[in-house]
Amino acid sequence: MGSLTDLRGKIKNYYKFTPAEITGFIVSILVLSFVISFREWGREEFNLMVGLFNWFNAALIVTLVLLVYNAAQRIAGLSIGYRAEYKMWVPGLLIGLVFAFVSKGKIWVLLPGGIMIHHLAGHRLGHFRYGLGYFAHGMIAVAGTIALITIAALFKIINSNLGNPLLDKIILFCVIFAIYDILPIPPLSGSRLFFGSRMTYAFMFFTIVVAGILLILDINVLMAVFGSIAIGIICWLLYYIFFERKAWGGPWPKK
Repeated sequence: MGSLTDLRGKIKNYYKFTPAEITGFIVSILVLSFVISFREWGREEFNLMVGLFNWFNAALIVTLVLLVYNAAQRIAGLSIGYRAEYKMWVPGLLIGLVFAFVSKGKIWVLLPGGIMIHHLAGHRLGHFRYGLGYFAHGMIAVAGTIALITIAALFKIINSNLGNPLLDKIILFCVIFAIYDILPIPPLSGSRLFFGSRMTYAFMFFTIVVAGILLILDINVLMAVFGSIAIGIICWLLYYIFFERKAWGGPWPKK
């Protein structure tokens, strides 16, 4: 109960967006929503009003998902004494625009940015390894990726009896965003976790990718979640046996 009260106090004091973050969010939302709505600017020919309407709908989707994604990272950071600040990645956004034009909107490249971690010294007193660690950084970052898969799973449950195209688009956007985000490319979340712990990264990578694929397919959500975790464990074990154990010697060094 005390930890929840402490977290509530941290959120009240530190859950604030800087002007640079607000600008980054706005630019990221405009670019990502344009990318995912690129093919919806008229069916047979260009239609400005239809395009703007679909861009607006896409912007609502991106805003919701991006805020939840960042909220998971910020709350995860504050819970252990760090403040996560969103930083848009201009090259990643430009790459997304280039692919949208070249592929005529068929390929979504979603690389909006990453986070910068600030050490809240007064809230780290008494913690083991007082300073900022790579593993903690990675786990804070990947909390956003897990949130994306969670959003996709929740909307798939809601949409199971509705068949709403807008909800389908939210699910698809979350899944593709999560798969891109777990890639080990700086400044994406996957790169933070990769440098923090390769073993943890191996498990999270396969779990996120498999969960995303299963959520897109016509499979029960519980089966998708537990199936992805099981496959993630198997891939994690295979990664250890065939690479990590040999790279570091492990408990059974090769003779």
